[in-house]
Amino acid sequence: MYKKLYEKINYSFKNENILELVFTHKSSGEKNNERLEFLGDAILGAVISEELYNRFTNINEGDLTRIRAALVKGSTLIKKGKELDLLALAKLSKAAKNLSDLEDSSILGTIFEALVGGIYLDSSWRETKAVILTLYRNDLESIDIQNSFKDPKSELQEYLQSLGEEPLEYICEKSRNDSQDIFVCYVVFNGNKFTDSGKSKKKAQMKVADKILRSMK
Repeated sequence: MYKKLYEKINYSFKNENILELVFTHKSSGEKNNERLEFLGDAILGAVISEELYNRFTNINEGDLTRIRAALVKGSTLIKKGKELDLLALAKLSKAAKNLSDLEDSSILGTIFEALVGGIYLDSSWRETKAVILTLYRNDLESIDIQNSFKDPKSELQEYLQSLGEEPLEYICEKSRNDSQDIFVCYVVFNGNKFTDSGKSKKKAQMKVADKILRSMK
């Protein structure tokens, strides 16, 4: 059942009960992959951070952070999930299976992170790191420090400037949510309203810019 997956990740699970849990989405019941996703997210971030630190010795913390963010962001995880055909093995509720955007949904990213967590529980840090770096080999080797991984807002602004268009206006409001400040920002672009929120105005603006960039791809 898992032969093709094993070939793609160059790893075979010793305990396939863990792998069963990897593919069990929260929509299927209480026993699901959310805890494995939590573990995998932390491991993935740590492995990528260490690799970037060792690979790029002459760039600052800010650039390292931006590169890492691009490598572990939702759209990248979805792409990894597609490459491994993880949806074919996913256990989803009927409602989740009928999502119109299932093949591009965050479900793929959560399963990918859960897979990383599952490999770690089934093996060791060393083996998990080897799998991650193999899956990210092309991404790491194609990094262009000068022209890649700018923050979404800067990337969008440069793109619009190249078209001779004016910078976008971000409208932001501060509100309270669960005893903490939340900033909600929106931009009207090409007749559509793009909205998102964050713990700071900057983070909310970045999320809005990222939505606009993804809408153009």
